[in-house]
Amino acid sequence: ATHTGILKPDPRAYAAITEGLGLPAGACVFVDDQDRNIAGAAAVGMQTVAFDVTQPARSYAQALRLLGL
Repeated sequence: ATHTGILKPDPRAYAAITEGLGLPAGACVFVDDQDRNIAGAAAVGMQTVAFDVTQPARSYAQALRLLGL
């Protein structure tokens, strides 16, 4: 559970993050290992990385690329 009581993939969970950061969803990169959470983030316009626990370096590198790092 979270301190907000709102759990992914509820769109309000992603909105709480973007609002807290003061960023549009498209400027954020969401990383998760659950397809339903990835789909929820994509639905609100976030860039996403499906984290593969068997290839963490690859997933990490993809997230860095999307962040422009």
